[in-house]
Amino acid sequence: MTKTLKEIKAEFGSSGARTFNCYYEHLAEITAKREPEASGYPDRLTDEQRTNVLREQKMEQAGEITQRAREDYDAEVERYHAELSERADYLKERLVKVEDAGALSKAALATDAELGAMLELAAHAGNAESDRAVFVASEQRGLGDLMASFFYRIDSEGRELYEEWTEIPPSEILGRQTDSVESLIPDPDPDHLMPPPRVTT
Repeated sequence: MTKTLKEIKAEFGSSGARTFNCYYEHLAEITAKREPEASGYPDRLTDEQRTNVLREQKMEQAGEITQRAREDYDAEVERYHAELSERADYLKERLVKVEDAGALSKAALATDAELGAMLELAAHAGNAESDRAVFVASEQRGLGDLMASFFYRIDSEGRELYEEWTEIPPSEILGRQTDSVESLIPDPDPDHLMPPPRVTT
């Protein structure tokens, strides 16, 4: 069995937080630097030249950690989506997969009252295919009373699994996660990377 939806979301939240925390820690370290790294003859540079060199070095370093953070986040999102898909497939098969086409057709064509009678029979017969066919028809019609009766009388474990299944994020939300990495981790701003001037007293 795959991880539960709650476990999958918790792991993604934790790994995403680590990615962002690491990124901002490194960005703070770069911002705190006040002197350019030694290259050539730094002692011969004017103050303006030293500032320009420092800015260029910071932008290069910030660009590298930004790209790395985006790649790490993309990898986490990809893993998250794969685990969600695996869990969704399991829940779908567990809850609504019906291989008996005859049972599914009969339930689909039944009236709401007939579905209720079929549920009564299913509760006594113990036929898993007929049980699920009645549940699928009830779920598609939004017959909450029949669904509740199904979970109470036939599949008590299914209630929690069904609630989990309905909470799996839709594909459009998952797509926005994939497309949002540059807004979550924007390009570095050179002005924000430069430390404020020292205050002398």
